Amino acid sequence: MSRFPSPTLADRIDDRIQELEDGFVRLGDEDTPFTLRGGGESVEEAQQLHDERDERERERDEESNEPVTRTVSTWRADMMGLDFPFVDTIPLDEQRSRANQVAELAVDEDVVDRIDRDVAFRSDTVRGKYWRGVGLIEIGTDRDDFPGFRSGVVLAHEVGHAFYDAWSPDSGVDDQPRLFRTTDETEQAVALSERLHGPMVETDGPFVDYRKGSDEELAAAVFASRIIEPTAAQRIAPDAVRRLEEVFGDLSEDLF
Repeated sequence: MSRFPSPTLADRIDDRIQELEDGFVRLGDEDTPFTLRGGGESVEEAQQLHDERDERERERDEESNEPVTRTVSTWRADMMGLDFPFVDTIPLDEQRSRANQVAELAVDEDVVDRIDRDVAFRSDTVRGKYWRGVGLIEIGTDRDDFPGFRSGVVLAHEVGHAFYDAWSPDSGVDDQPRLFRTTDETEQAVALSERLHGPMVETDGPFVDYRKGSDEELAAAVFASRIIEPTAAQRIAPDAVRRLEEVFGDLSEDLF
């Protein structure tokens, strides 16, 4: 069974949340479309400028995630090359749609048996679970959270666990092959994981970040990024994405 995220990690995530002067709230130190929420007057200003653009240009811009800036003037100078958070980043509805499409494919191809939504987990820090061996994915009720912990990303992440399980049914055994084989692939996978879910938490003792050293967790993160924001995933982590496509693509010719 995989839980997203683990309650232990979720408790420590709170320590990395920063309230910024411009009204944004950020998880960690890096601005990404998934680690920001809130926003003040600058969001309203950027949204007004965005609404004034040609409709086809707006729609095309919202199809992919570009590097984000929280400065309106910087974004205005290069609207297609940059994104302003929650204005021309991929909308949450589109993220859910992309995740639902790959989830339907996973069910159709018997990678997943069933997906239950709006599950009331005992811990309010858990957003989703994949139950290994029974092919069940559970997704909690969507709530106001950082985008990286909303239902679209969470569903894509759990489907990634299911595909990893199909590729490596004995994952966790010491002599099992790892999906990411090189340092570059692993480092790029970590970059996508932190882009989606914030920085890995440095702790001592038993409370180790559940992503550290886990080939499967990194694969699920790369998979989620590849499904939700394929252009950005390939830009940021070309080697990790290419390796994932090679491995998971053998499981389903319609996946990518």
